[in-house]
Amino acid sequence: MTMENTRSLFSRRFVGFLLPPLLAFSFLASSPLAAAGTGTGFQVRPAGAEVSGIRLGGAVIPYRNVTVAAQRGGRVTGLLAREGRFVEFEEPLATLDGDVLSEQIRAVEARIAAAQSQYRYEMTAPDSSGAAGPFGDMFSSMMGMPSPPSDLDTWWSRMNRINQAQAKVENLEAKKRELQARLAYGSITSPIDGVVTHRFIEAGEVVQPGQPLFEIAYVERLRAKFEIPVDMARGIRSGIPLTVIGPFGERMTGRVSEISPAVDARTHTQMIKLDLAQGTGLKLGDYVELALRGTGHVSGTGAVTIPRAALLPGSALPMVRVLDGRDDPAERIVRVAEYRDDGMVVITSGLTAGEWVEVRR
Repeated sequence: MTMENTRSLFSRRFVGFLLPPLLAFSFLASSPLAAAGTGTGFQVRPAGAEVSGIRLGGAVIPYRNVTVAAQRGGRVTGLLAREGRFVEFEEPLATLDGDVLSEQIRAVEARIAAAQSQYRYEMTAPDSSGAAGPFGDMFSSMMGMPSPPSDLDTWWSRMNRINQAQAKVENLEAKKRELQARLAYGSITSPIDGVVTHRFIEAGEVVQPGQPLFEIAYVERLRAKFEIPVDMARGIRSGIPLTVIGPFGERMTGRVSEISPAVDARTHTQMIKLDLAQGTGLKLGDYVELALRGTGHVSGTGAVTIPRAALLPGSALPMVRVLDGRDDPAERIVRVAEYRDDGMVVITSGLTAGEWVEVRR
């Protein structure tokens, strides 16, 4: 064998020996696993097994919300309620200035006094015949009607002036009552017993009629709100009891009170609300889960499985870290359907098969 053949054979064997490790290293360096710094990577797999139940996340909401709007315009002179405070029915929330309205009321009162004076004058002033009052000498004739036609014309003219003066007084008094009502609207009060969840104004702002000022939640009773995939919402009817799991694992019963007739085109889910019993200890905004039993096969619904160790600890909502090849993995909220005994978790929303997630070591 010549020297050139020996070198060629050695080169081929050397390259064949190093090529597989180099290709493997190149694959790992370019894969999402390279971005996992505190754990290992796991490729999300489709869920193709029977599940005994599905758990969907939701939140506690008030039984109803009431928006308090301004009945008139004005400048905010006082704020008496802050967010998170419990207020009672007709308890003051804020005040609006009333200087302009007060001046208008005083001006109307002066006009009322002048109109009343004119009315009294028309009632008591003598007419052209010298008779005092609007009736003149009518009562001196039979049934109070004067005989000369000229006296009758004078009487009708005088009665017309009296009626006009009286109508002017009544119109001004109605205007005064309207201004007083508008002035009273400057005291903003709570329409219900509840908790102030939002305050949309600050002291010194000028508000317009109809502008929202506060939002108050009725919290004597609470509800739970969930977004349910369309295929899982079948069979849910208004009034049926369902199991709700609280933030500390406590179980309670809620009755379906509202089902949205529309489907979210982006998430393909329907919104449902459940009425919760009193005394549950839940607070507004608490994370709760809806336990659905007998949901059957989940393959074909987009459900996937990941290890339970992929869920981030200490998070209020179920979250994972998605490895997409970047230096910093992206955190993403997911919807947990079931925790399996084999350490896997069924996810119905937030991940797709083929993605990579970080798993804690």
